[in-house]
Amino acid sequence: MREVKGFINGEYVTSGEFGDIFSPTTGELVCQYHQTSVEQVGEAVDAAKAALKGPWAGFSLQDRVDILYKIADGIDARFDEFLAAECLDTGKPYSLASHIDIPRGAANFKVFADTIKNAADEAFHMPTPDGTGAINYTVRKPKGVIGVIGPWNLPLLLMTWKIAPALACGNTVVVKPSEETQLTSTLLGEVMNDAGVPKGVYNVILGPGREVGEALITNPGLDAITFTGSTPTGERIAKAASVGVRDSSLELGGKNAGIVFADCDMDKAIEGTLRSAFANCGQVCLGTERLYVERSIFDEFVARLKEGAEALKLGKSEDSETNMGPLISKSHREKV
Repeated sequence: MREVKGFINGEYVTSGEFGDIFSPTTGELVCQYHQTSVEQVGEAVDAAKAALKGPWAGFSLQDRVDILYKIADGIDARFDEFLAAECLDTGKPYSLASHIDIPRGAANFKVFADTIKNAADEAFHMPTPDGTGAINYTVRKPKGVIGVIGPWNLPLLLMTWKIAPALACGNTVVVKPSEETQLTSTLLGEVMNDAGVPKGVYNVILGPGREVGEALITNPGLDAITFTGSTPTGERIAKAASVGVRDSSLELGGKNAGIVFADCDMDKAIEGTLRSAFANCGQVCLGTERLYVERSIFDEFVARLKEGAEALKLGKSEDSETNMGPLISKSHREKV
Protein backbone atom coordinates (compact mmCIF):
# COMPACT_ATOMS: atom_id res chain seq x y z
CA MET A 1 0.00 0.00 0.00
CA ARG A 2 1.18 3.51 -0.78
CA GLU A 3 2.79 5.32 2.14
CA VAL A 4 2.86 9.10 2.52
CA LYS A 5 5.81 10.53 4.41
CA GLY A 6 6.53 13.85 6.03
CA PHE A 7 9.23 16.12 4.61
CA ILE A 8 11.72 17.66 7.04
CA ASN A 9 15.01 19.38 6.26
CA GLY A 10 14.97 18.28 2.65
CA GLU A 11 14.29 14.59 3.34
CA TYR A 12 11.25 12.34 3.60
CA VAL A 13 10.79 10.99 7.12
CA THR A 14 8.91 8.09 8.67
CA SER A 15 7.42 7.63 12.12
CA GLY A 16 6.16 4.84 14.31
CA GLU A 17 2.49 5.74 13.93
CA PHE A 18 0.27 5.49 10.86
CA GLY A 19 -2.93 7.23 9.83
CA ASP A 20 -5.36 6.09 7.14
CA ILE A 21 -6.38 7.96 4.00
CA PHE A 22 -9.73 6.97 2.50
CA SER A 23 -11.05 7.75 -0.96
CA PRO A 24 -13.90 10.29 -0.77
CA THR A 25 -15.32 8.66 -3.89
CA THR A 26 -15.42 5.00 -2.84
CA GLY A 27 -14.75 5.11 0.89
CA GLU A 28 -11.94 2.60 0.41
CA LEU A 29 -8.57 2.79 2.15
CA VAL A 30 -6.17 4.06 -0.54
CA CYS A 31 -2.97 4.80 1.39
CA GLN A 32 -1.48 5.39 4.80
CA TYR A 33 0.56 8.29 6.11
CA HIS A 34 3.31 8.48 8.70
CA GLN A 35 1.88 10.70 11.43
CA THR A 36 4.47 13.24 12.49
CA SER A 37 5.42 12.95 16.16
CA VAL A 38 5.56 15.93 18.50
CA GLU A 39 9.35 15.58 18.50
CA GLN A 40 9.43 15.67 14.70
CA VAL A 41 7.29 18.81 14.69
CA GLY A 42 10.01 20.41 16.80
CA GLU A 43 12.66 19.14 14.40
CA ALA A 44 10.79 20.69 11.47
CA VAL A 45 10.60 24.07 13.19
CA ASP A 46 14.28 23.84 14.16
CA ALA A 47 15.22 23.00 10.57
CA ALA A 48 13.24 25.99 9.31
CA LYS A 49 14.86 28.24 11.90
CA ALA A 50 18.36 27.03 10.98
CA ALA A 51 17.66 27.55 7.27
CA LEU A 52 17.11 31.26 7.93
CA LYS A 53 20.82 31.48 8.76
CA GLY A 54 21.99 29.04 6.08
CA PRO A 55 22.37 29.36 2.30
CA TRP A 56 18.79 30.67 2.01
CA ALA A 57 19.85 33.83 3.84
CA GLY A 58 22.31 34.59 1.05
CA PHE A 59 19.71 34.42 -1.71
CA SER A 60 19.12 37.81 -3.30
CA LEU A 61 15.66 38.96 -4.28
CA GLN A 62 16.37 37.92 -7.87
CA ASP A 63 17.60 34.52 -6.67
CA ARG A 64 14.29 33.97 -4.90
CA VAL A 65 12.35 35.09 -7.97
CA ASP A 66 14.29 32.62 -10.12
CA ILE A 67 13.77 29.71 -7.74
CA LEU A 68 10.02 30.39 -7.45
CA TYR A 69 9.81 30.18 -11.24
CA LYS A 70 11.68 26.87 -11.11
CA ILE A 71 9.16 25.56 -8.57
CA ALA A 72 6.30 26.57 -10.87
CA ASP A 73 8.01 24.87 -13.80
CA GLY A 74 8.52 21.77 -11.66
CA ILE A 75 4.80 21.54 -10.91
CA ASP A 76 3.99 21.98 -14.60
CA ALA A 77 6.51 19.29 -15.56
CA ARG A 78 4.79 16.84 -13.21
CA PHE A 79 1.28 18.06 -13.96
CA ASP A 80 -0.24 14.59 -14.32
CA GLU A 81 1.23 13.41 -10.99
CA PHE A 82 -0.15 16.41 -9.14
CA LEU A 83 -3.50 16.01 -10.90
CA ALA A 84 -3.80 12.34 -9.92
CA ALA A 85 -2.76 13.07 -6.32
CA GLU A 86 -5.19 15.96 -5.94
CA CYS A 87 -8.11 13.98 -7.32
CA LEU A 88 -7.29 10.90 -5.23
CA ASP A 89 -7.24 13.10 -2.13
CA THR A 90 -10.41 15.07 -2.83
CA GLY A 91 -12.46 13.04 -5.30
CA LYS A 92 -12.95 16.13 -7.48
CA PRO A 93 -13.24 15.67 -11.26
CA TYR A 94 -10.11 15.74 -13.39
CA SER A 95 -11.89 18.32 -15.54
CA LEU A 96 -12.01 20.72 -12.57
CA ALA A 97 -8.58 20.10 -11.06
CA SER A 98 -6.84 20.21 -14.44
CA HIS A 99 -8.26 23.66 -15.19
CA ILE A 100 -8.09 25.26 -11.74
CA ASP A 101 -6.26 23.49 -8.92
CA ILE A 102 -3.01 22.42 -10.59
CA PRO A 103 -2.53 25.40 -12.95
CA ARG A 104 -3.23 27.83 -10.11
CA GLY A 105 -0.92 25.90 -7.80
CA ALA A 106 1.93 26.53 -10.24
CA ALA A 107 0.84 30.07 -11.13
CA ASN A 108 0.87 31.17 -7.49
CA PHE A 109 4.66 30.90 -7.43
CA LYS A 110 4.98 33.03 -10.56
CA VAL A 111 2.46 35.59 -9.32
CA PHE A 112 4.26 36.21 -6.06
CA ALA A 113 7.68 36.11 -7.73
CA ASP A 114 6.52 38.92 -10.01
CA THR A 115 4.90 40.75 -7.09
CA ILE A 116 8.05 40.82 -4.99
CA LYS A 117 10.20 41.67 -8.01
CA ASN A 118 8.09 44.73 -8.76
CA ALA A 119 7.56 45.92 -5.18
CA ALA A 120 8.69 49.54 -4.96
CA ASP A 121 11.35 50.61 -2.47
CA GLU A 122 10.36 53.66 -0.47
CA ALA A 123 12.87 56.44 0.21
CA PHE A 124 12.44 60.09 1.09
CA HIS A 125 14.38 63.07 2.38
CA MET A 126 13.52 64.43 5.83
CA PRO A 127 14.75 67.76 7.24
CA THR A 128 16.48 67.67 10.63
CA PRO A 129 16.90 70.41 13.27
CA ASP A 130 20.59 70.84 12.47
CA GLY A 131 19.80 71.51 8.83
CA THR A 132 21.79 68.61 7.40
CA GLY A 133 18.74 66.50 6.57
CA ALA A 134 18.44 62.73 6.43
CA ILE A 135 17.51 60.08 3.92
CA ASN A 136 14.91 57.57 5.11
CA TYR A 137 14.50 54.30 3.27
CA THR A 138 12.71 50.98 3.70
CA VAL A 139 14.57 47.79 4.52
CA ARG A 140 12.54 44.61 4.08
CA LYS A 141 13.51 41.55 6.08
CA PRO A 142 11.96 38.08 6.37
CA LYS A 143 9.50 37.53 9.19
CA GLY A 144 11.08 34.18 10.02
CA VAL A 145 9.51 30.74 10.33
CA ILE A 146 5.90 30.64 9.13
CA GLY A 147 3.49 27.91 10.21
CA VAL A 148 1.20 27.16 7.26
CA ILE A 149 -2.01 25.21 7.91
CA GLY A 150 -4.11 24.56 4.84
CA PRO A 151 -7.65 23.36 4.07
CA TRP A 152 -8.93 20.26 2.31
CA ASN A 153 -11.16 21.86 -0.32
CA LEU A 154 -8.42 23.25 -2.60
CA PRO A 155 -5.30 21.66 -1.12
CA LEU A 156 -2.59 22.61 -3.62
CA LEU A 157 -4.07 25.93 -4.73
CA LEU A 158 -4.64 27.39 -1.27
CA MET A 159 -1.49 25.92 0.25
CA THR A 160 0.73 27.43 -2.44
CA TRP A 161 -1.20 30.70 -2.06
CA LYS A 162 0.42 30.83 1.39
CA ILE A 163 3.77 29.18 0.69
CA ALA A 164 4.70 31.23 -2.38
CA PRO A 165 4.55 34.71 -0.77
CA ALA A 166 6.31 33.41 2.33
CA LEU A 167 9.24 32.11 0.28
CA ALA A 168 9.22 35.16 -1.99
CA CYS A 169 9.89 37.32 1.06
CA GLY A 170 12.73 35.10 2.28
CA ASN A 171 10.86 33.21 5.00
CA THR A 172 10.91 29.49 5.70
CA VAL A 173 7.80 27.37 6.22
CA VAL A 174 6.49 24.41 8.18
CA VAL A 175 3.41 23.18 6.34
CA LYS A 176 0.60 21.12 7.87
CA PRO A 177 -1.96 20.11 5.27
CA SER A 178 -5.36 18.86 6.33
CA GLU A 179 -5.18 15.20 7.34
CA GLU A 180 -7.84 14.62 4.65
CA THR A 181 -5.61 15.85 1.80
CA GLN A 182 -1.86 15.40 2.22
CA LEU A 183 -0.60 14.06 -1.10
CA THR A 184 0.23 17.21 -3.06
CA SER A 185 2.01 18.96 -0.18
CA THR A 186 4.36 16.02 0.23
CA LEU A 187 4.87 15.64 -3.52
CA LEU A 188 5.84 19.31 -3.60
CA GLY A 189 8.88 18.41 -1.48
CA GLU A 190 10.42 16.63 -4.48
CA VAL A 191 9.82 19.69 -6.63
CA MET A 192 11.45 21.91 -4.01
CA ASN A 193 14.57 19.73 -3.97
CA ASP A 194 14.74 19.59 -7.76
CA ALA A 195 14.40 23.38 -7.96
CA GLY A 196 17.36 23.86 -5.61
CA VAL A 197 15.47 25.10 -2.56
CA PRO A 198 17.90 24.74 0.38
CA LYS A 199 17.19 22.17 3.07
CA GLY A 200 14.91 23.34 5.84
CA VAL A 201 13.19 26.07 3.82
CA TYR A 202 10.16 23.87 3.07
CA ASN A 203 8.96 21.30 5.59
CA VAL A 204 5.76 19.21 5.73
CA ILE A 205 4.29 17.60 8.84
CA LEU A 206 1.37 15.16 8.74
CA GLY A 207 -1.49 14.31 11.05
CA PRO A 208 -4.63 15.57 12.77
CA GLY A 209 -4.91 19.13 13.95
CA ARG A 210 -5.67 18.27 17.56
CA GLU A 211 -2.24 16.65 17.90
CA VAL A 212 0.16 17.66 15.14
CA GLY A 213 -1.42 21.06 14.49
CA GLU A 214 -1.49 21.85 18.19
CA ALA A 215 2.20 20.97 18.52
CA LEU A 216 2.96 23.31 15.64
CA ILE A 217 1.00 26.38 16.73
CA THR A 218 2.29 26.18 20.30
CA ASN A 219 5.93 25.85 19.25
CA PRO A 220 7.69 29.08 20.29
CA GLY A 221 9.98 28.83 17.27
CA LEU A 222 7.21 29.98 14.93
CA ASP A 223 7.26 33.67 14.07
CA ALA A 224 3.83 33.76 12.37
CA ILE A 225 0.94 31.46 11.53
CA THR A 226 -1.35 31.44 8.49
CA PHE A 227 -4.49 29.31 8.43
CA THR A 228 -7.51 28.61 6.27
CA GLY A 229 -10.34 26.62 7.84
CA SER A 230 -13.07 26.67 10.44
CA THR A 231 -13.78 29.52 12.83
CA PRO A 232 -13.36 27.42 16.02
CA THR A 233 -9.92 26.30 14.88
CA GLY A 234 -9.07 29.87 13.91
CA GLU A 235 -9.99 31.02 17.40
CA ARG A 236 -7.65 28.40 18.88
CA ILE A 237 -4.82 29.52 16.60
CA ALA A 238 -5.40 33.18 17.48
CA LYS A 239 -5.05 32.33 21.16
CA ALA A 240 -1.87 30.36 20.53
CA ALA A 241 -0.44 33.17 18.40
CA SER A 242 -1.11 35.67 21.18
CA VAL A 243 1.61 33.98 23.23
CA GLY A 244 4.66 35.93 22.18
CA VAL A 245 2.42 38.35 20.24
CA ARG A 246 3.01 36.53 16.96
CA ASP A 247 1.33 37.56 13.74
CA SER A 248 -1.48 35.42 12.38
CA SER A 249 -3.46 35.42 9.15
CA LEU A 250 -6.82 33.66 9.44
CA GLU A 251 -9.24 32.93 6.60
CA LEU A 252 -12.26 31.41 8.33
CA GLY A 253 -15.75 30.15 7.61
CA GLY A 254 -18.66 32.17 6.30
CA LYS A 255 -22.28 31.89 5.21
CA ASN A 256 -22.38 33.74 1.91
CA ALA A 257 -25.64 35.04 0.49
CA GLY A 258 -26.85 35.41 -3.07
CA ILE A 259 -29.55 37.97 -3.91
CA VAL A 260 -31.56 37.76 -7.14
CA PHE A 261 -33.81 40.65 -8.22
CA ALA A 262 -36.71 40.54 -10.65
CA ASP A 263 -34.90 42.62 -13.29
CA CYS A 264 -31.99 40.17 -13.52
CA ASP A 265 -30.77 38.43 -16.66
CA MET A 266 -32.37 35.10 -15.75
CA ASP A 267 -29.96 32.94 -17.76
CA LYS A 268 -26.90 34.56 -16.21
CA ALA A 269 -28.43 34.48 -12.74
CA ILE A 270 -29.11 30.75 -13.00
CA GLU A 271 -25.67 30.04 -14.44
CA GLY A 272 -23.92 32.12 -11.78
CA THR A 273 -25.89 30.62 -8.92
CA LEU A 274 -25.27 27.06 -10.07
CA ARG A 275 -21.56 27.73 -10.35
CA SER A 276 -21.35 29.51 -7.01
CA ALA A 277 -23.41 26.94 -5.12
CA PHE A 278 -22.15 23.70 -6.65
CA ALA A 279 -18.58 24.25 -7.90
CA ASN A 280 -16.24 21.85 -6.13
CA CYS A 281 -19.33 20.17 -4.67
CA GLY A 282 -20.15 23.46 -2.89
CA GLN A 283 -16.93 23.22 -0.87
CA VAL A 284 -15.65 26.72 -1.61
CA CYS A 285 -15.32 29.50 0.95
CA LEU A 286 -16.78 31.99 -1.54
CA GLY A 287 -19.69 29.75 -2.51
CA THR A 288 -23.34 30.69 -2.16
CA GLU A 289 -24.97 29.05 0.86
CA ARG A 290 -28.02 31.29 1.29
CA LEU A 291 -30.20 32.52 -1.55
CA TYR A 292 -32.77 35.31 -1.58
CA VAL A 293 -34.98 35.65 -4.66
CA GLU A 294 -37.48 38.43 -5.31
CA ARG A 295 -40.98 37.00 -4.94
CA SER A 296 -42.23 37.80 -8.45
CA ILE A 297 -39.63 35.51 -10.07
CA PHE A 298 -39.28 33.02 -7.24
CA ASP A 299 -41.16 30.09 -8.78
CA GLU A 300 -39.49 30.37 -12.19
CA PHE A 301 -36.04 30.79 -10.66
CA VAL A 302 -36.39 27.81 -8.33
CA ALA A 303 -37.73 25.59 -11.11
CA ARG A 304 -34.84 26.43 -13.42
CA LEU A 305 -32.28 26.15 -10.64
CA LYS A 306 -33.67 22.70 -9.80
CA GLU A 307 -33.40 21.69 -13.45
CA GLY A 308 -29.78 22.82 -13.57
CA ALA A 309 -28.88 21.03 -10.34
CA GLU A 310 -30.45 17.79 -11.54
CA ALA A 311 -28.33 17.97 -14.71
CA LEU A 312 -25.08 17.81 -12.74
CA LYS A 313 -23.22 14.53 -13.30
CA LEU A 314 -21.74 12.88 -10.22
CA GLY A 315 -19.11 10.23 -10.79
CA LYS A 316 -15.49 9.17 -10.66
CA SER A 317 -12.75 11.76 -11.05
CA GLU A 318 -11.38 10.32 -14.29
CA ASP A 319 -14.78 10.15 -16.03
CA SER A 320 -14.86 12.95 -18.60
CA GLU A 321 -18.60 13.44 -18.07
CA THR A 322 -18.27 13.95 -14.31
CA ASN A 323 -18.67 17.58 -13.25
CA MET A 324 -19.21 17.03 -9.52
CA GLY A 325 -17.33 14.85 -7.07
CA PRO A 326 -18.18 13.73 -3.53
CA LEU A 327 -18.02 15.62 -0.27
CA ILE A 328 -14.62 15.26 1.32
CA SER A 329 -15.52 12.73 4.02
CA LYS A 330 -18.27 10.78 5.71
CA SER A 331 -18.20 13.12 8.72
CA HIS A 332 -18.56 16.16 6.48
CA ARG A 333 -21.45 14.54 4.62
CA GLU A 334 -23.24 13.91 7.91
CA LYS A 335 -22.62 17.51 8.96
CA VAL A 336 -24.03 18.90 5.72
